[in-house]
Amino acid sequence: MKLRAIVNRMLHMSDPAWFIFIRSIQLSAFMLFCSFMLHLNISCSLAHYTQYMTAQALSEVPQGLLLIGILASAILEDQSSR
Repeated sequence: MKLRAIVNRMLHMSDPAWFIFIRSIQLSAFMLFCSFMLHLNISCSLAHYTQYMTAQALSEVPQGLLLIGILASAILEDQSSR
């Protein structure tokens, strides 16, 4: 029952909050895809260390980005409902 209320509230967000929420999900998915492609392209040599570190960073950053995006959309939704 509680989950249904949460999903219902999410689907009725204001337009700016929904925009931030969807764009943060899209950007996180794109960054994870780029990280995956870089990991596939790396061979096991020390010459590709910077490429490996870039792939690692691209796989770690989306979590924080999603957290910031969700917090921003929640704050916008709270401000617009007042």
